[in-house]
Amino acid sequence: MSFPDPATQEAVSNGQTDGSKSLEQESDAVTESRRRFQTTISRFSFDGSGGKQFPSSSTSPRKRSRTQQERSLTPEDASPSKKAKRRKPTRGYSSPEVYSHLSHLNDCISESLDIIFCGINPGQRSAEIGHHFGHPSNHFWKCLHLSGLTLERIPPAEDFTLPERFQLGLTNIVERPTAEATELRDSEFKKGIAPFLAKMARYRPRIACFIGLRTGRIVLDHVMRARPKSERPTFSPVLQPYKIIHSEPSGPSEGVPETLFYSLPSTSGKTQGYQIPDKVKLFAQLKADLKELKDGNLSTEKFVEISS
Repeated sequence: MSFPDPATQEAVSNGQTDGSKSLEQESDAVTESRRRFQTTISRFSFDGSGGKQFPSSSTSPRKRSRTQQERSLTPEDASPSKKAKRRKPTRGYSSPEVYSHLSHLNDCISESLDIIFCGINPGQRSAEIGHHFGHPSNHFWKCLHLSGLTLERIPPAEDFTLPERFQLGLTNIVERPTAEATELRDSEFKKGIAPFLAKMARYRPRIACFIGLRTGRIVLDHVMRARPKSERPTFSPVLQPYKIIHSEPSGPSEGVPETLFYSLPSTSGKTQGYQIPDKVKLFAQLKADLKELKDGNLSTEKFVEISS
């Protein structure tokens, strides 16, 4: 009996092995091809009219589950960056007793200054430290410097140096302090007008400038109250249409025949509608109008004369 030599037997064995591998690979390829085909056709549905194919409107379970989860999120679950910013509610009127523990501010004024700035009232921070426009977020001192009214930025603690160094002064229309101006009533503004005008007649600045448009409106209505409403000028910022004429100037006030009035937006950081560049521009206009006045180039003939 004869047997195949070892070389022949090995060749046969290898041939069988290679054949088996080839069949297995072909079977795997067919399976993979079917799987891809089924995946592809599962993405389409037929509308039954004309055999046109359209993407399926159904979503995978994973995607649908995620959508439901997103819909179930509450506002508290949302990202902080996507939450709507909520503004703090405006404070209403507060009686004087609420801030009775705070002290009033002293004026920083002298006779015959170029400008006396009239704030609304001392803020809580200003009353606590004893200096005007004392809150770090207030733009007053920055506006003075950037507009050129002061050569450097003055800290609130040096407010008393303004009259001598820069011919500028500081006072308020309402004496009592509050955290916000909204805690004051209009009647308090009106009550402060007569003492304020008397003060301007006494110290005779070239310009009295309100810091706060609300003050400017109330004072304009007050000084024009004797006129028919149809003849009253409409309020607008900057130079106001009235003046105080000073009689018989003498001493330090000599050479200041009249006081004009100006109105600028509040410099509080909470003021809306006027950003820092807007405020600086208006302060710069105040400086320019002051120069025109001192040079004799600003006509005030049509301004209404008011009594103090």
